[in-house]
Amino acid sequence: MSANSQTEQYFNALLESYDALTRAIEQANERGLGLSRQLLAEVTAAQRQTLDLAKQVASNPSDMAAAYSAIMESAVAAQSQALDFTQAAYKEAVAASSEAREALDSLLNASRTAAEAALDLSREWQASNPWADLFQKGMETFTAATGGTTAKNSKAKAKV
Repeated sequence: MSANSQTEQYFNALLESYDALTRAIEQANERGLGLSRQLLAEVTAAQRQTLDLAKQVASNPSDMAAAYSAIMESAVAAQSQALDFTQAAYKEAVAASSEAREALDSLLNASRTAAEAALDLSREWQASNPWADLFQKGMETFTAATGGTTAKNSKAKAKV
């Protein structure tokens, strides 16, 4: 594989991971926006119901049976709305969890591909660059001279 195709593979994997992250953020944003809109609609409906209830009670304050009946209807409607919103929020949370899992899988796959491409690219660069071997040998000599151990020496000492 040529260095250009390895470089292209590396950057394509990075772009894929950025795209997966962007999709996850967009989906989370859409979910949050949808839930916020539903909450706004629920609050608006509750305000209107409260005003209607107040008008109904104010129109005939002496009729306690009608007032009691209207209050009970309003309470049942409020509970129903709260339950509907809770169900919607739960569904959104479950869907968000699934999307997050998919996004994480995409990010992990893209990261794995990018790491493999980077490793191949560095091997190719090291094999084609005469200075890489010289630099590596120089570092080993420097490390040995300063009393440090190189990776090769560490492995040899571990075997002994």
